[in-house]
Amino acid sequence: MKIDQRENLIRRYLLGELTEADQTAFEQELLIDRGKFDRVWAVENEIVDSYVRGEMSRADRKRFEAHYLASPLHCERVAIAKAFITIIDQAPGETVEVREKEPGVPWRRRFLNSLRSPSWVFGVMLVMAILLAFGAVWSYIGGSRLTGRISDVQKEAQTELAFLRQRERALASRNQELEKEIADMRQRSETLRTELEQLRRQWQASAPTVLSFLLSPALVRGEKAPPQVTIPLLTEEARLLMELGDKNYANYQVIIQTVEGREILRRRPGKVRFGKDRQFATLSVNAGDLTRGDYILILFGQTSDGKSEELDQYFFRVS
Repeated sequence: MKIDQRENLIRRYLLGELTEADQTAFEQELLIDRGKFDRVWAVENEIVDSYVRGEMSRADRKRFEAHYLASPLHCERVAIAKAFITIIDQAPGETVEVREKEPGVPWRRRFLNSLRSPSWVFGVMLVMAILLAFGAVWSYIGGSRLTGRISDVQKEAQTELAFLRQRERALASRNQELEKEIADMRQRSETLRTELEQLRRQWQASAPTVLSFLLSPALVRGEKAPPQVTIPLLTEEARLLMELGDKNYANYQVIIQTVEGREILRRRPGKVRFGKDRQFATLSVNAGDLTRGDYILILFGQTSDGKSEELDQYFFRVS
């Protein structure tokens, strides 16, 4: 007999052939649709009948015994089915005649034929009562098991939701820290601009024709990065200033290149000190060295053993 796709899914479920995810989804459907639950019960009866009568294939029989009979409740159900078939097979009179004439008649039809023998009515009704009670217990246990699975899934979902909310709070806290760092950088940039104005006033007397520009390290690039220094197209000499840290190097080197990576010049800068604890690297740029466009200045420090270390990068624009 041809088995439709839905019945095949039920048989695979009862024989333990579904994956854990498919099994959970199938059981959730049973809780929603009572008709599907009744269909599972009917197919399960057919499978138990096929096993008890020895009509099940060897492969299905192994899966049935490994999965279905792993439950004590299922073992009791199979035992009752065996006892019930034994009672039907032992019915005298017309039952025997029907069995001889129709060897392939299912035990349920033979049970109906056996009702014609009053001597077996009581035993058959007793077995039916046991089966009905067993079915009610199985339905209750099955429903409880499915409810438990759904409860576990809901708990997992709540745990995942709590984790995501905690992650969201952590990201929000990190975002606030970054906003604060950016605000500090902007304040630092304003301070450097103020100091640059002071430096310009100090140098006006000695070098009034030389323009000086204090560059800020490009720690962050993007829309929240501090504004780039804009240098007007040079007609005279200009000095670019880069503040040095506390670590001293034997020598320094500066490379200026376009944002596309084309090198414009490579020189050793000079050094100048302002106050007790502030010193700057200075690079003189002549008119004609730079044309309009965006540039990157890379500052290197040379250690005493001859190694070169990149210290900072500075972005500026000539317009």
